[in-house]
Amino acid sequence: MPLKIIPKKLRNIIIIIIAVIMIGTLGFKMIGGSERSVLDALYMTAITLTTVGYGDVIGLDNKPLGKLFTIIYVFIGAGTIAYLFTTLAAYIIEGELRRVFRRRKMEKRIAKMKDHYIVCGIGMVGLYVVHEMYLTKRPFIAIDHDETKLDVFKANNIEADLVVGDATENEILWKAMIEHAKGLYATTDSDNDNIVISLTARQLNPSLRIVSRCNDTKNIDKLRRAGADSVVALNFIGGLRMASEMIRPHVTSFLDMMLRDKYSPMRVEEVHVPAHSPFVGKPVKDIDFRTIGNIMLISARKPSGEWVYNPYPDTVCEKEMSLIIIATPEEKELLVELVSGGADSAL
Repeated sequence: MPLKIIPKKLRNIIIIIIAVIMIGTLGFKMIGGSERSVLDALYMTAITLTTVGYGDVIGLDNKPLGKLFTIIYVFIGAGTIAYLFTTLAAYIIEGELRRVFRRRKMEKRIAKMKDHYIVCGIGMVGLYVVHEMYLTKRPFIAIDHDETKLDVFKANNIEADLVVGDATENEILWKAMIEHAKGLYATTDSDNDNIVISLTARQLNPSLRIVSRCNDTKNIDKLRRAGADSVVALNFIGGLRMASEMIRPHVTSFLDMMLRDKYSPMRVEEVHVPAHSPFVGKPVKDIDFRTIGNIMLISARKPSGEWVYNPYPDTVCEKEMSLIIIATPEEKELLVELVSGGADSAL
C-alpha cells in the first residue's frame, strides 16, 4: 500500500518506529561484533523495546559502552512506545468523535428537509444521479449501507447528506424524511431491492414520484406495479444511445454538453403551471422569458397528455400545463416563481 494513502500522522509513527528499530539493530550488531548475526541484534532490539526480559542474547559484561547504549535505548524505546499508543488512541478517538459530530449535524439538516429527493443506492448509477442533483442545486439525501460513500462524495466535490442503512427498510426511509420528500430514485444494482424500495416508498408516501433503475427488462412491469412512476432500463437506454450516436451524433453531443458542462449548466427543465397562475388562459408570449434570462421554450405538455412542440407565441397556457424549457437551474427557479404569481411582474 503506497505511503501517500496513509494519513500523515500514522505515516510519521511508522517512520519513527522503523528508525528506532534500525538504530537498535545497528547498535546491538556493533556491540555483539562479528560473533552475532543481524537476527540476534534484531532480537535484542525487540526484547529491549518491549522489556519482556527473555535474557540477553548479546552479552554486555565488560562492555560499558554497550551498557550505556542499552540504557539510553531503553528510555528512547519506552518514549517511542508511549508516543505510539497515545497517538494511536488520540487518532482513533478524534476520528470517532469527528464521525459522531458529522453524523449529528447531518441528522439535524436532514430533519429540516422538505420537497427533497432521495437517492437509494450509491453505486455508479446512483453517483451520477447525485452529481446531477448537486449540480442543478436540487435538495437531496442519499441512502447507502456503506458510510464511506461520504468519502466518495468528497472525492467528487459533492456536498451531500447520507443516511447509512438498507433502503428497503421502513426505518431508514423515515430517517430520510420520506414523508416530506418530492421524489425518490431506486438506483441499486438489484431489481429485487428496487422493487421492494418502490413498494415501501409508495406505501409511506403515496404522492411521491418514484423513478427506478431496471437491469432486466422482464422486471419493468413488476417495478411499475410496485409503485414506480418511471422505470429506466439501462440496456434499453444504452442501445438507443448507441443508435443515436451513429445516426444523429450532433444531437447526442448537444444533450451531453448540457448535462456535463460544469461552468454553464444549461438543462432541459420542466416548469409546472399551477391552477392559480396569473398566466392561465393567456398566451405564452405574455410570459416575458427574456426578463429572467436566456430561456428557450421548446415544448409544452397539456393536462390531457397532448404535446405541443415549439409552441407558437399565441399558444394558450392551461392550468396544470408543463412548460419544457432550456435554462439554467437559477433561471428555472425564477420562472417557477413568476408563473406561480410570486414574482413582481406585470402581465
